[in-house]
Amino acid sequence: MGNNRLLQRLDSALFGSVIALHRANRIVQNKIDGCEESQFEDDERLGHSIENLHATLNLSIQRIERIENKAMNTLLGVAVAITVFGATSGLLGANGILADSSLLFRIIATGLLTIAILYLFGSGLLALQTYEIGQIYRPTLTERAPVVEEKREKTATLYAIEQNQRVGTLRSNRLSASFACLRNGLIVVVLLVIVVGVGSSAAGFPPK
Repeated sequence: MGNNRLLQRLDSALFGSVIALHRANRIVQNKIDGCEESQFEDDERLGHSIENLHATLNLSIQRIERIENKAMNTLLGVAVAITVFGATSGLLGANGILADSSLLFRIIATGLLTIAILYLFGSGLLALQTYEIGQIYRPTLTERAPVVEEKREKTATLYAIEQNQRVGTLRSNRLSASFACLRNGLIVVVLLVIVVGVGSSAAGFPPK
């Protein structure tokens, strides 16, 4: 029990609960894989009007689309951050701002830079994977044709609603992990700035 709690805390602090969210997603994915339309044939929501069910279906689709938009914004932000890092990493080179600092400062700065880039890459990868999880479910045209009885259309709509909610959970969990990695990356960047500031000051840089 104690070891599990320690691992959970380390996962939360270092990896943004990526491991826990991955396990949760496996459970949700199993529910998606095992779900069938026939499970909704006696659902109490069949008493709702088809219009209300369609409205709920549209809301479930909009939720997934909002998550996709957030993932895209995160991906763009990470891309910009990595580009800036690539352009400024030379400042930590042999002729950079820490050139006259002690070896310890240079090692720490290099380590922090590496960790920050890994976090940012991880955040971008998780945001990108948000698009790859699941799919958007909709009743097929044949299931919404005029000749199809209303109960079958409602059953297909309920199936799509339930699956979309689960897909939304999958993508939301992956996006939460992406945000956590981005947060940790930014924290490391702040630490890097502090180390660079202290190291350059200790070395008398910039010269007075």
